[in-house]
Amino acid sequence: MKAEQKIDIILEQQKKVSESSIHGLRKLKKDFPVANIYFHMDLDGVTSAIAMREYLKEAGIKTISATPIQYGDEEYAVKKSREGVLNVLVDFAHGKTWMNVHLDHHDSQIGVSEGAKVHFSESPSNVKTIQYTISNKDIFPASDIDIISKVDSADFARHGITPDDVIRASFATDESLSAEKNREMMSLACNKLLLSYKNKPDFMSRVVMESKPSLHNMYLNVVKLAKENGYHLPEKVDQLSDNFFVHRQDNMKGEQIAPLHIDGLAKNGGSALIENSATVVQKGGGICWGNNQYDRYTIFKAYPDCHYLMTIWETLGMIQVSKNPFIPLRNPYHLGEIAQKTLNLFKAELQSERVNLNVMKQVYEKLIKKKSIKGAVGFTWPDFEALFEGQIKGIQSSNEWWPNMVKDIANKPSQWLSPKQQAILEKVTVSAWDVIQASSGGHKDITNISGINFLRDGREFLYYRLAPAMATELQNKYLI
Repeated sequence: MKAEQKIDIILEQQKKVSESSIHGLRKLKKDFPVANIYFHMDLDGVTSAIAMREYLKEAGIKTISATPIQYGDEEYAVKKSREGVLNVLVDFAHGKTWMNVHLDHHDSQIGVSEGAKVHFSESPSNVKTIQYTISNKDIFPASDIDIISKVDSADFARHGITPDDVIRASFATDESLSAEKNREMMSLACNKLLLSYKNKPDFMSRVVMESKPSLHNMYLNVVKLAKENGYHLPEKVDQLSDNFFVHRQDNMKGEQIAPLHIDGLAKNGGSALIENSATVVQKGGGICWGNNQYDRYTIFKAYPDCHYLMTIWETLGMIQVSKNPFIPLRNPYHLGEIAQKTLNLFKAELQSERVNLNVMKQVYEKLIKKKSIKGAVGFTWPDFEALFEGQIKGIQSSNEWWPNMVKDIANKPSQWLSPKQQAILEKVTVSAWDVIQASSGGHKDITNISGINFLRDGREFLYYRLAPAMATELQNKYLI
């Protein structure tokens, strides 16, 4: 390559960075004096929203609301802001076509619209990106940023953090520990309580809007909200977490299980070690209500020596694989690549199966219908096109009115579509392969294969084909 060509490429890259930079937010103040921040429902999402709230304030833009968002049908059930409100999305790998600003730290993003101000920077946490790359001053204490990054990247083993440390909800200062370690324990308790209460009405929004940029202040605020609203207090959460651990132990299969026999596990919460491996497979999360307090890390307390965990989520149509973050060994494999290798076994048949737009709208808008949510954004044509541009069949036609009619119908709520309108959307399709690729993702130490619920025989494919193939791929693989 000639020197002139290299210079041209560098200049083009710099131009793209400049065009996508978030630093032009101050120019938006005239059109958007106020903002609504949408954030992922975990510690990094909440702290990213608080940091963004503070950054917007510096830019002269007032945050008037904060809206939690979650992957799956919940992300299409959120309410869209009124006109004139700046829509900001943080810590979320799925872009939204109606977002004005999108910041994330995952290694890939989908569905981001042209024209949105974006900043994607692979990092242990999104709040770290906002603080050290976007903002020109510290927002959270540096020690808080370190702890948030540990939690979000599950960097536990390197820092001597155990499953009990992560699962514990109550906190009291331990004089035998250093101030730094006590702060870490308080922050882990704060994380646990956020996850325990995250589905309570308005809870996450109030934490973002009412907390100062400090994990200590967040912890005090979370406990205050729990007392005010009658949630289980931290000590009770600990008791329910202990009950859940016993429940998981009761559903552990004593002997190792062959990959082809995964379907023989208990329907919900069953687990076993896959033969010739250090990989545990579990079906679902177990009983997560009543006297049990679900925690994703409880399984590592039940199987402290397992190296990898494969979870089959039937209701979500998903398989998730992750390394054990509490073992101080290195993962020599990229779990995303292992997932892709497994999927490639079924590529031809998944490419031949078609998923229509009517089915996608019904699945993604199921929660809207169930809860009768008014003003929800829904799964619309711009979402569909942003995800599958260039892969859509059935939209092309010699009739000029056909594409416009399809798009108009796709932008209406699925629950109000007539049988004739649904039949029209059924003619617009993408391959099941493309649906799964768009829905799946992750990184080296944790990855998801999602979108299986869109297949005609999704449950059978999940349990009897995909899960056994993934389990087989994980045999003879170990941390080193």
